[in-house]
Amino acid sequence: MVFLTLDDLDNFFRRYAKQQGFGIVKAGGVYKQEKGKTVNERRNCTWKCESGGKPDARIRASSRLLNGVSDKGVKMANRKTKKAGCPVMLHAKVTKDGKWQIRNVVLQHRNHEPVPSISKYISMFHREDLNAVRRRLFQHHDEGVSIPQIHSALAAERNGVENFPVSERQLRNVVDKEKRLKMMEGDANAMAAYFHRMSTDNQNFFHLHSLDDDERLKDVMWVDARSRAAYIEFGDVVCFDSTYLTNRYLLPFANFVGVNHHGQSVLHGCALISHEDAKTFEWVFTNWISYMGGKAPSGILTDQDAAMKKAIAKVMPNTRHRWCLWHILNKLPLKLGGYDKYDEIKQALLRAIYDSYTVEEFENSWNEAIDAYNLGENAWSESGGFHPI
Repeated sequence: MVFLTLDDLDNFFRRYAKQQGFGIVKAGGVYKQEKGKTVNERRNCTWKCESGGKPDARIRASSRLLNGVSDKGVKMANRKTKKAGCPVMLHAKVTKDGKWQIRNVVLQHRNHEPVPSISKYISMFHREDLNAVRRRLFQHHDEGVSIPQIHSALAAERNGVENFPVSERQLRNVVDKEKRLKMMEGDANAMAAYFHRMSTDNQNFFHLHSLDDDERLKDVMWVDARSRAAYIEFGDVVCFDSTYLTNRYLLPFANFVGVNHHGQSVLHGCALISHEDAKTFEWVFTNWISYMGGKAPSGILTDQDAAMKKAIAKVMPNTRHRWCLWHILNKLPLKLGGYDKYDEIKQALLRAIYDSYTVEEFENSWNEAIDAYNLGENAWSESGGFHPI
């Protein structure tokens, strides 16, 4: 089997693993070499079942525990492991024309039996399911909808609670965790000290923060002198992206990015935000534009977020707001990956997008693809790929 990109192959194997009921991990790969240096471009990659490999010696010894003491007289914790020596794997390499081809695959499990019904309990898929509803959870919660009502609505969209892998309690835990400020004592002070030092060295360095009801740091934004200078020259159209997530604090990292005359990305500002709601976005957009001399961009690209749309319409009423094509195309595997001819469908839709020069040409090509592959009942494809779900 051949795939256009590494992401396509990774998504395909993830879907297969989820359907079968086992987790997978990337076990390794080789990167491209140029003039003796490693380039951040994979040439091959291997995926393995998460039950592959052997448990380490300490865990194997713990199976011989007797009252917390191993057969060698060493006290050890009774630890569990998923490792069971399962040989399931998939190995792929890049072909001469840049595509990814599966070169070796083993699909027969050993020492454990995958069950499709337990996929929702496997950590990698559980995180995906939780992240998939995270934004809508906060949107509804900020509108005053209760957690039980949100859970019922999300479950109904998936044909019942039995098909919805996220529990009401887990939704509540996510909200409660978000309410608690993630920054430890001292981290906020360190950041404030750094911003103060930057402002002292450069008066064109701008930073601003907001506090919650308990006088704790909530939202932060900053723009340095170089970003402001770049905006003056290349701020006609910007992209605002809040899909990044910091590992330690789970605070979404948002940035304003433009493109210079060399086609290179240039940074126009950054922010750490506590909530992805209209009020927070309004705070970010208002203060960012204020520091940029009160000049709003002519156009702005964002993902399909209702809160952003509301804030942009209020703060930048004369700015043309468009949805980012990257975010739309990122949904192709999720929305259409279950179709047998997914690869053909994807290519047909991409041709409609990239080979069309007018609105009419695009709509005709898109509708032809929908009719050709019987996608008429798919709400996402029927909307031209621009359904906000």
